[in-house]
Amino acid sequence: MTINERIRYLRKEVLHLNQRQFAKDLGMAQTGISGLEQDGAVVTDRAIKSISMAYNVNEEWLRTGAEPMYIEEPTFNLDDFLRNRGATDLELNIVKAYFELEPDVRRQLVEHFKKHLAASTETAAPSAVEEAEAAYIKSRSGSAQNAGLSASNTTGDDPAEDTGSDKAVNH
Repeated sequence: MTINERIRYLRKEVLHLNQRQFAKDLGMAQTGISGLEQDGAVVTDRAIKSISMAYNVNEEWLRTGAEPMYIEEPTFNLDDFLRNRGATDLELNIVKAYFELEPDVRRQLVEHFKKHLAASTETAAPSAVEEAEAAYIKSRSGSAQNAGLSASNTTGDDPAEDTGSDKAVNH
């Protein structure tokens, strides 16, 4: 089968379209389709790409007849995806069981866990930042008290002469 015959076969036998409908889908004139279907007519790369994109037809099939006729979409396999990420059989079964639930039940579960997780973060232990801040404040208050106790020593006065009276310190 030639490329011209494959185009005609696709249009008539597979898609069940007349030349006018086929041309409209491809943004061409009906006479252009008639020309493409003529034995020996040159089919441009642009025409091949247009047909391929419009009908999900494999370009290689159009050009040479090599199967498959249609572009095979990549498939997603949940089992493979999860196993590649180290999921156990139990985890895989949990995910499958979850998606077997009715959509309303899944929504209720999601809402339940959102509330539960939000509540647990509100009552959780302080974060590392909060802990560090508390430790800093505690250390500063301790050093301020120590600084107050030794302030008399920084005036140059002899501690033995300290009578306990307040002394003005000028800086």
